[in-house]
Amino acid sequence: MSTGDTTARNSRASDFSADYTAASLLIKVGATTVATHTLAGFGAPATGVITADPIADETYSAGGTISSAELTDAAGTYTLTVGIAASGADVIFDTLTAVLGGTSKVNSLAVTFPA
Repeated sequence: MSTGDTTARNSRASDFSADYTAASLLIKVGATTVATHTLAGFGAPATGVITADPIADETYSAGGTISSAELTDAAGTYTLTVGIAASGADVIFDTLTAVLGGTSKVNSLAVTFPA
């Protein structure tokens, strides 16, 4: 099995950042989008990890249990995992419960490119 060193991992992370820097982050309950956030870019990659700049809050258009998230723009769609703190997911929330009319707050979005 081949592996990438830190330089190769950071290169993949930089390419990802270039592709998705102005993407929409769709928060999903099943197949339904319940909130849409606009990214403000990414920081510099470090050891194969690219972290989004702070993401503005949005309002939930429906309720339910958040099951996934997607980055989407002209580059295509990239599916992300979701979770709460210490879950190891790509997108971190305080809670995975979306409440109609409530605030969709993304604590962090970080994508790791493995060795």
